[in-house]
Formats: sequence, structure tokens, C-alpha cells
Amino acid sequence: MERKQLNIRIDEEIHTKAKVTAILKGITLNDYIEQAIQKALEQDKNLTNKMTSKIKK
Repeated sequence: MERKQLNIRIDEEIHTKAKVTAILKGITLNDYIEQAIQKALEQDKNLTNKMTSKIKK
């Protein structure tokens, strides 16, 4: 799968907490953020399914 680059601006405190958490989990910050996005997408799958079905019509 092709990988895309995403630049985001976040609060310094959030960045620090995410970086520390990633280190404690033994993963990269990039992997930590990707996992967080995947989890959010899973939680919002009903919303994205509705949107996708409307686009296909």
C-alpha cells in the first residue's frame, strides 16, 4: 500500500505526551499516531459507511 505523508500542527504538550507514550510502548511516534487514527476510524466506521454508500449512488 502506498504511504502518504501528513503534516499536522498540535499543541506542544500533546506532542510530548504522545512521544513519551510511544517510547514507553516501544514504537515510533509515527506508528503511535497511525494507530490512534486507525482506532478513531474504527469508532467512526458507521459514519464513514453512510458517507461511502451515498457517494456510490
